[in-house]
Amino acid sequence: MTAPIERIEPLQVLRGIAAILIMAKHALYEVDLISPIDFNYGNFDHYTVGIDIFFVLSGFIMVYISRGNHGVAYAKDFMMRRIIRIFPTYWFYTLLLAFVAVVLPQVLGKAEFVFVDLLKSLFFIPYLNGAGDIQPLLAVGWSLNYEMYFYAIFALCLILPVRYGLWVMAGYFMVSVATGFFGLQGVAAEFYSRLIILEFLAGAFIGFLLLRNIRLPAYFIYIGWGFVALSVSALFFTDILAAQGIEYSKPFVGIMSVLLLALPQKSAQAKMPKAGVLIGDSSYTLYLAHPFAIGAVTQAILLMGW
Repeated sequence: MTAPIERIEPLQVLRGIAAILIMAKHALYEVDLISPIDFNYGNFDHYTVGIDIFFVLSGFIMVYISRGNHGVAYAKDFMMRRIIRIFPTYWFYTLLLAFVAVVLPQVLGKAEFVFVDLLKSLFFIPYLNGAGDIQPLLAVGWSLNYEMYFYAIFALCLILPVRYGLWVMAGYFMVSVATGFFGLQGVAAEFYSRLIILEFLAGAFIGFLLLRNIRLPAYFIYIGWGFVALSVSALFFTDILAAQGIEYSKPFVGIMSVLLLALPQKSAQAKMPKAGVLIGDSSYTLYLAHPFAIGAVTQAILLMGW
């Protein structure tokens, strides 16, 4: 009988921090548009480091929860569990936005509602929207296109033992990026050949290290939280850092944050504040729902003339 999978609470809290950063980015964007005050919060585009953290976490967690299991039956079960987790919530918010877009077309900005695009959005097919962006109807869903792509490739590799499947997956992703998605043309080829896909791979190898019991000393958990705190604080000073020739590397922050919180000895026994864990548990819903909340607040402020 397979031993129960230990939940790593520091990673749940990290997931919550990632969600908060993404929400902050979108909120600050709206503040920048409607406020006459010039707030000093750095380049808010860097707040999307939350996405990088999400992707590395996804790669890690998929390897971690598989625990070396493999085979056709397990691969099918894995993919079905991913579909059950991702589809219902995403479909709910996508269809909700579709309804709002029909009633209030202006909510889509420069884009427009097209039924075929709705179908592509629901089934995670990348496409170029009316604004010229590779985004689904629910704009934040672009990251889920990558997530589902990674899950599909990972599921196929689960047919093999992990020591082989992980290397097959690594080869596939690296070749696909190096060749511009195998030399194909079109939106999907451009989208899936971006370097960001390799962040899943980085997380998967961190998970592999954990399964092989290649660990860091227990005190590294404190170094990990120090690194996360420093990385978040640095977001307020990215413009200053850039002027000094120091670039804020989102992939580096994502990879090191996960590595330093996942690999220390007894990381699964580390207890985190319940509020932080709760935010991490709710991060998927928060990620999909927050554009509605931010949009509603922004419209209310504009209507009241504040």
